[in-house]
Amino acid sequence: MPVASPRRPSFRAAALLLAVGLSATLTACSSSDASTGGGSGDVDQAGVTAAAAAVEAASVDPTFTLDAPAFAMSGIKGKKIFNIPNSSAIPYIQAVDDESATIAEKYGATWVEYTNQGTPTEHSAGIDQAISQGADLIVLAQGINADLLTPALQRAKTAGIPVIVTHTQQTGTTFSATSAPLIAAQVTAPFNEAAALIANWSIADSGGSVDAVIITSQEVPPSNGMVEAMQATLKENCPSCTSKVVNVPTTDWATKISGEVQTALQSDPEVNYVLPIYDSMSIYAQQGITAAGKTGQVQMASFNGTPDLLKLIQDGDVMAMDVGENISWLAYSTLDQAGRVLTGAPIVEDGDEGTPLKVFTDDNVAETGTPPAAGTGYGDAYVAGYEALWGRP
Repeated sequence: MPVASPRRPSFRAAALLLAVGLSATLTACSSSDASTGGGSGDVDQAGVTAAAAAVEAASVDPTFTLDAPAFAMSGIKGKKIFNIPNSSAIPYIQAVDDESATIAEKYGATWVEYTNQGTPTEHSAGIDQAISQGADLIVLAQGINADLLTPALQRAKTAGIPVIVTHTQQTGTTFSATSAPLIAAQVTAPFNEAAALIANWSIADSGGSVDAVIITSQEVPPSNGMVEAMQATLKENCPSCTSKVVNVPTTDWATKISGEVQTALQSDPEVNYVLPIYDSMSIYAQQGITAAGKTGQVQMASFNGTPDLLKLIQDGDVMAMDVGENISWLAYSTLDQAGRVLTGAPIVEDGDEGTPLKVFTDDNVAETGTPPAAGTGYGDAYVAGYEALWGRP
């Protein structure tokens, strides 16, 4: 079975060859996992071409598409925003929160960051601390399951403190009947679309020969949908490609991902891709690939666009692709809904702020800076777009 090399030819060049009808027939991987087809067979060349086209289309700077009523963001001056992240130990979450704090403070608000290690008990305690501090708004950020916090959310509602949830629900979905009445607004994200891009990239990169280990954290709300989207994409565009899923809770990433990856690679020498659904997992997954002696044979692709992980693409050892979200853009989207709630302006009802995705590989990762920096590599359309809605600070 072919394996990916740490430095491959230009993806865009490969995609072009596929698009004009590369017709070589390859033999697919033969893992026994039936969840994405299993077994061996001829490559679906049309599927490989479709996968390459999807990745190519997502490799350009996004545009600002939010169509929402304007309001005066200056109205948040003097307000206290109490932010409770899923886990302060995850670099991606830290980066988004740092950017959010910067924007809030530009407009005169106070941003309070509640440091925690990712347990519902801590999240509940954070809500109580926000109440005791007289916060004007509570933000549950980056994957907190609101259904596990219903009593605390009810206490916040009784205290008259609105709660918004960011980067937790797939775009087009909402909360359960239990938690929905306790949440003032949300910011959704295209998690499933990102997952499909990860799968499509591995299909195109391998020429239709994928045997993947998918790493997930099932307790994070979007995770199950992302895994389903990855497996559905593999089935559609590469029926003979295979995958297996490893679940590691967020609180165990630092201690368990490396060992799980090493075990998976040693037990199945055919694996050629490790696909962590969140890129901060990749730090530990890379350690497992190295420990298994698979550097240069097994590649990683993931989602989020954390600058430290984009640098791994530049370093060229194991990380080969990341579906990036502009961290600064996400921070602006958080402040947009926060500002609407705090000032009484109309909220974005469905939570879809139009936060986009962009694929980064060897071909274009230099656009993110050297080393990569938050907010770099996506263009700056969002800055002018939001300032037109809010007014300048």
